[in-house]
Amino acid sequence: MLNRKVIAQNITNLTDARYFAAWGVDYLGFNMMPDSEYTLPLDKIKEIKEWVEGPKCLIETNALDFNEVADGHILSNIYSSIPLSKEAFYRINLEEIKKGLPSGKYILDLESENQLDVLAKIDSTLTQGIELYLNIADIPVSLFPKFLDFNLVIQGGDEEKVGVKSYDELDELYELLI
Repeated sequence: MLNRKVIAQNITNLTDARYFAAWGVDYLGFNMMPDSEYTLPLDKIKEIKEWVEGPKCLIETNALDFNEVADGHILSNIYSSIPLSKEAFYRINLEEIKKGLPSGKYILDLESENQLDVLAKIDSTLTQGIELYLNIADIPVSLFPKFLDFNLVIQGGDEEKVGVKSYDELDELYELLI
C-alpha cells in the first residue's frame, strides 16, 4: 500500500494502466482535451478501463460535458460553483494557493524544482481543508524528500513498442512510496 494518494495521469496505453494499477495508485487519469499530445478517444479509454481493476478512472477535460465512463474529472481552467455528481480535481498554480482556495481537490502543476522550496514556505493554513496533489512529472525523483506529505501526480507515457516500456525511474519512486 502506498503511503499517500497517487494519480497516474495521461495514460495512453494498457501497459501503463496495468503497471500503475499494480502499484496500487488511487486514480488513472485519461486525457480527452483535443489540444493535448496525450488525448485519447472515449472508445480507447473504455477499452483500457475494461482490462484494469482497482484505480478509479479520471477524465481530464476543459468542458463540463461529463460522461458515464469516468468516476471523476480533472478540470483545467474551470471552477464550477454548481454541485458536481462526481469527484472533481482542479488544476492550479502556486499563485492560486497563495491567494487561498475553497475546500476541494487540487492538482498543483509544478513548473520548476524551485517551486518545491516556495511551497514548503507557504503558510500551512492555506492548504488546510484542501486535498492537494503535486504534479511531479518534470521533477527528479531525487527531490522526493521535498515532496513532504503531499499526494502525488505521476506521468504515463509512450511505449517503446506495444507492451514494452522501461519503468526504472518510476520503480525508484515506488520504493519510496511503500
